[in-house]
Amino acid sequence: MELCNFLRFKRRDGTYTTWLAQNYFIGQTIAHNGQSYPYLPVAVATNSSTRGGDRSEAVIAAATSALTLNVFAEASQQEWLLEVRSVKVNRADQSLGVLLTTEYWAAQQLQHDTSEPIAKLQLASPLDAVKAPGGRVLSQVLVGALPTSGNLTLQ
Repeated sequence: MELCNFLRFKRRDGTYTTWLAQNYFIGQTIAHNGQSYPYLPVAVATNSSTRGGDRSEAVIAAATSALTLNVFAEASQQEWLLEVRSVKVNRADQSLGVLLTTEYWAAQQLQHDTSEPIAKLQLASPLDAVKAPGGRVLSQVLVGALPTSGNLTLQ
């Protein structure tokens, strides 16, 4: 199965930046969800998980350029959210198929070693149960009524 990831950053005030990228259609700009996404050779690894099963870390990596370094640095400094929309690509005609997932990740830290041609942006879950610095928590304002008590029964 072929997948195309569409990426864009969202500022803390809810507006989107002008940085857009897709990582499947080489050398092409692809329209998706009302936006035009140019090709950028970027690797997306959002399936990281801990032993407990929570998905708390991820990373995106792209070829080092002044633009990539500046965008990744600003994303981490301003605590932007990265929106990753994964869409199935139809093999027969290379058209976009169904949207499989939409994920949001909080930009944490730019990682760049001058001896390597890759810049990485460390990501974390935007929801943090312990409200780490810069984290966001599930609240009644975001999701409505939350349970205040409960029981867990192991069978």
